[in-house]
Amino acid sequence: MGVTPLLYVIDYFRDPHAGTEGQLCALVEGLDGSEFAPHLLVFEDSPWLREKGFPCEYTVLGHRSLASPATWLALARLARRFRRQGYRLAHVFFNDPSIICPPLFRMFGIHTLLSRRDMGYWYTPAIKRILRTTGRFAEGVIANSKAVKSVTAAEEGFAEEDIHVIYNGYPDSKVRSSVVNPQTTLLENLRKQGGLLMGLVANIRPIKRIEDAVACLASLSEVVPNLNLVVIGAGDRAGLLRQAGDQGVEERLHLLGSSDDVAACLEYLDIGILCSESEGFSNAIVEYKRAGLPVVCSEVGGNPEAVSDGEDGFVYPVGNAEALAEAVKALADDPDLRKRIGDLAKQNAEREFGMDRMLEAHQSLYRTVLARCTGRSERSKTTGESVG
Repeated sequence: MGVTPLLYVIDYFRDPHAGTEGQLCALVEGLDGSEFAPHLLVFEDSPWLREKGFPCEYTVLGHRSLASPATWLALARLARRFRRQGYRLAHVFFNDPSIICPPLFRMFGIHTLLSRRDMGYWYTPAIKRILRTTGRFAEGVIANSKAVKSVTAAEEGFAEEDIHVIYNGYPDSKVRSSVVNPQTTLLENLRKQGGLLMGLVANIRPIKRIEDAVACLASLSEVVPNLNLVVIGAGDRAGLLRQAGDQGVEERLHLLGSSDDVAACLEYLDIGILCSESEGFSNAIVEYKRAGLPVVCSEVGGNPEAVSDGEDGFVYPVGNAEALAEAVKALADDPDLRKRIGDLAKQNAEREFGMDRMLEAHQSLYRTVLARCTGRSERSKTTGESVG
């Protein structure tokens, strides 16, 4: 058998450091090239793609608004072209492509798998009605956690058996850059000064509830006087700085901004935390665990699937800064506990969230869907029925 073309679709690609974009890159890079040939369709070009490209060839649709007939017409033309080139399966990411691609692609004989990677905070009644209609043309959904699967089934009407849980995958190792990093230099100096570093990797957005981490820092300021909070992520820092100033911990809050090498920063931390009020499946948590950090995270979405409470970390009720502080204090007070939980976290992450496991799960599903669609097509030719 020859190589099977696979189409990946996303509306906009910011950079490979974002969660979904990073997993898409890893998937495309890791596919078995003797079996699958990937191609990316992106609705709108981006500075990253123009300057640094993508692991496979990509095509720009040139339109992004679903309200514009030009978008639908341009996508229909591309769908016809891709089908003539042998594409029969598309894996679609993000919201707008999930609406437009399944019905349009089906018209031209291309079948669709959708990705769902969050707890549906973007759903509105109108979007849910549309997705329940267009989703009938999709072959199924890939969710990155059981929690996301449950939300998708409830809100979009997919049958449980049509939603496939595939956890994110992470490579076994990463080559460290030899370039001096001012972020790691700062962290190294804090450690030399006796600082105990509690880290949070997330962009500064309300949904991440980073203010809870600052409140935790303030509540422990007397009992754990060497505790510092390190936030790695972009966003408007004014509110956090103001809160830290009001609570007297501004000197122990360190906002590093975004980082091209989060793993290097994690090597200097003692505890990894996440306070989000919504998470589909957190890359940050797995990164903490892979770095051998004990984790304290909010009990939302896929977090309890990634952290076993009391074993390789602690899970606390979202918004409960006192419970967060209690777990952090237990870890701060006991270096042996930090090491024991961190070591187990690392072992579990390497076993459960390996890149090979993620890649083979996707490829196996692609084979299954393609075989099923081929079987339907053959039956329709024999019976004269249309393919549904």
